[in-house]
Amino acid sequence: MLETPANPQPRSRRRRAGAWLTMLLAGAITAGLLYYLAQTTTLDDWVGLFRGLPLVFLLAYMACFLGSMLLKALRYRLLLAASSQAAPPRFAGLVAVTFVSNLFVDLLPARSGSLAYIVFLNRKLAVDLPACFSSFAFSFIFDLIGMLPLFFLAIVLHGLAAGDSAPLLWALLGALAIIALAALYLLEKVLALMARLVAWLAPRLPGKLQAWAGRAAEELAAMAKDVATVKSRGVYGRVLVVSVAIRALKYLGLYLLVSGLAAQWPEQAAHLSFPLVLFALLAAEATASLPVSGIAGFGAYEGVMMATLRGAGLASTQAALIPFGLHLITQTIDYTLGALALVALGLIKPRENANEEPL
Repeated sequence: MLETPANPQPRSRRRRAGAWLTMLLAGAITAGLLYYLAQTTTLDDWVGLFRGLPLVFLLAYMACFLGSMLLKALRYRLLLAASSQAAPPRFAGLVAVTFVSNLFVDLLPARSGSLAYIVFLNRKLAVDLPACFSSFAFSFIFDLIGMLPLFFLAIVLHGLAAGDSAPLLWALLGALAIIALAALYLLEKVLALMARLVAWLAPRLPGKLQAWAGRAAEELAAMAKDVATVKSRGVYGRVLVVSVAIRALKYLGLYLLVSGLAAQWPEQAAHLSFPLVLFALLAAEATASLPVSGIAGFGAYEGVMMATLRGAGLASTQAALIPFGLHLITQTIDYTLGALALVALGLIKPRENANEEPL
């Protein structure tokens, strides 16, 4: 039976029900944490938190943040230059796309907003879809690889400070390294396998689905070829250095901002060592990447970081104020700069690539 607005298929109903359930759970997480925040803090606490933030810490965070975003755009340019793309877009355009992608990452769950990079790069900057995908995939993988040295440093510093070898953390580091290296090695092979499977399936599909599957198989094969092209260009070393620098600037900036927010409570600030803050940030980011984490990024991120700070000995009020204050400041900056970049990209007329239709 065909699906119609009056007679939807069961699968469509389940999909819509799942979307509503996800939204309700996200709303419940955010509402629960906001209720806890209302019980543990007052308006005077919030006024004091932001008034007590030294301007130098905010400016230092901004410098680190802008530096990391420029390096992300540089990483995209390195990967696009190594791809099959005839001519990479201008650096200014890549910077704008980077800020817009960052905006959608904050807005949408499970980091699905990062796919905005592919859409805007293809539609606005006229980059071939295979090059869009390869630069996105390699950036994602190297973002994980770039985190590993900092995670290693944090475990070592934590062990020296606490006298604990932390075997679970070493196991987690090893697991992340295996996942990242496996993704780097298997990316081309998985794409090629998917292309063959879709090409085999295409003739067996009816009507328009057959044409769609045929084009999908061609695109997947082109993506696999583009990934192989990037691998053959010897850019891994440069991309790795840039990726480590991106992560270092990001966490340095966040640490400085946390330190600035906590500076008005010297006794509490003494608990906030770099390894502790780094662990709190990593745990919060990992939780925020889950399919259900809160509305517009507010929810699980603050909850996990708050629990980590409480475990480190901070009072309940400060442990609640710092994560929410940190997220409010960073999100405000992300949304403002992302919206400005979105307006700038909106002024660019969508262009069709000479080799393919836009995505």
